[in-house]
Amino acid sequence: MEPTPPGAAVSVRSVYKRYSKASPWILKGINLTVEKSTIYGLLGASGCGKTTLLQCLVGRHFVDYGQIQVCIDEKKLLGHMPQQVALYTEFSIAEVVRYFGYLYGMAARDIHRKYRYLSKLLNLPQNDEQLCGDLSGGQQRRVSLAITLLHDPQLLILDEPTAGTDPVLSSIIWTHLIELSNQGKTVI
Repeated sequence: MEPTPPGAAVSVRSVYKRYSKASPWILKGINLTVEKSTIYGLLGASGCGKTTLLQCLVGRHFVDYGQIQVCIDEKKLLGHMPQQVALYTEFSIAEVVRYFGYLYGMAARDIHRKYRYLSKLLNLPQNDEQLCGDLSGGQQRRVSLAITLLHDPQLLILDEPTAGTDPVLSSIIWTHLIELSNQGKTVI
């Protein structure tokens, strides 16, 4: 295994990935280094492998060849917002936030304080007892982003974080992500 470049939050070296031996390579010889305290965007056509690469970074998929190194102090300091919303639809907003906050090892008062801040920032529904399954797609994505930001992760891996948001909210989200980067967080 090659050493991680100094100052790197993520290092990807000669990565290849396909979903079966008969399928074409989704990722073919990918190399990249993401420096700490930066925002790094993946751009490309639909179906070119952006989501697959992000899923490999968080360990949801394994690569066939090559290596990926994610440099964080603890696994719980990774925040991942997948492309597909992954909320418990039978939970209320408050329940799903508490659930993930406890998984992250947060105290109840810290969960409440951070959620109130994120709720205002992301324009979440005021009724936090509303079931996640009753929210619109855009609202579900914003709740998912709030959960991803809840525990103040060092590394954020976000798949289309502003999809389904209006231009004003999209600008607010990007301004917040820039602030996080200025505080030493890394955003992909």
